[in-house]
This record gives sequence, C-alpha cells and structure tokens, in this order.
Amino acid sequence: MSPTLTLAVLNDLPTAEPPLPINVTAPLTNVTAPPMNATALSTNVTASPINVAAPSTKVTATVNYGRDLATLAKIYTEESKYSGEDNNFNRKLTIFNDLCNRVGIPQEAKIKGFPTMLYSIALDFYYENKATYTTFDGICNAIRNYFEGLEYKRGVLIKWNAITLKTVMIKSEGKSIEDCL
Repeated sequence: MSPTLTLAVLNDLPTAEPPLPINVTAPLTNVTAPPMNATALSTNVTASPINVAAPSTKVTATVNYGRDLATLAKIYTEESKYSGEDNNFNRKLTIFNDLCNRVGIPQEAKIKGFPTMLYSIALDFYYENKATYTTFDGICNAIRNYFEGLEYKRGVLIKWNAITLKTVMIKSEGKSIEDCL
C-alpha cells in the first residue's frame, strides 16, 4: 500500500503565499589573490571591497613537437636528404623548410628536426660537432661551410679543369665524338 499525498488545504494546515521574485544584483568588487607570504596569511578580512594586485608570475610552457617531428621523418625521402657529396645544401634546406611548413613545425622546433634532412657523412659531421651548435642558422652555416666552403669549391674546380675530351671519350666508350661533346 503506497501513501497518498493530500493537499495542505484538506488537512486544515495554514498555507503560505510563495515569495515574489526579487532582482538582486551583487555590488561589483575587484578582488585578486594577495601575495602568499606570512603577513598575507594573518590579515583580517573585512566586508569592504579589496583591491589587491596579484604578484606577476611568468609561466613558460614547453611545447612538445614529437608527433610533428615523427611525421616529418616519415615523409622524408632519401633523395630529399643532404649527404654532403654532390648535393646543393641550399636546395636541400629549401626542401626541409617546405616539409616543416607542411607538417606545421615552427622555426623554434626546426633545430630538433634538422638531423632528419641529413644522411651519410653530413649526418656523421653533424653528430661529431653537435655540441658547438646553439642556433638553427649556426648549424646551417657550419654544414654549408664544411661541405661547400672554399675547399669544396677548389675540389670542384680541380675536377672541372681535369675534364678533357679525351677523358670523356674514355668514360663514354662506343659513343661518337659529337655525343661526347
């Protein structure tokens, strides 16, 4: 058997009128946290509004670009990497910057992804001298100077000057003189 509800009127109980809605607006107060020290903990709180400025705290958030760098490594091809041998560093750097932009890697994180664009002796050079690099431009300049600096240019000039029609004909055995030119 369930209890039945009966109205208060039927039980001869006094009824009260519900209160009328009242618009109440709290006064505006500008309250900020006080600095945390021993005197702040012992201060008395009063009912008047408090205007206390909070101490400035500088929060530096570190962003992890691990997922973006892993994506960069996945989309990098062997042909796009710089080996230091018969490659143009500026062209390979342009490819690296383009791929970083596609993945969404900002300039400050490119230094972590830089080894991704290297292989062979260029990668070896990078890891042998890694401690001396502090900026992305510093890394780029060091690799460019080592592999494409004055010694590199002298070596290319020596190879170029050593090319003769006779050496080309020997390498291209069976071809006509016109084809060798």
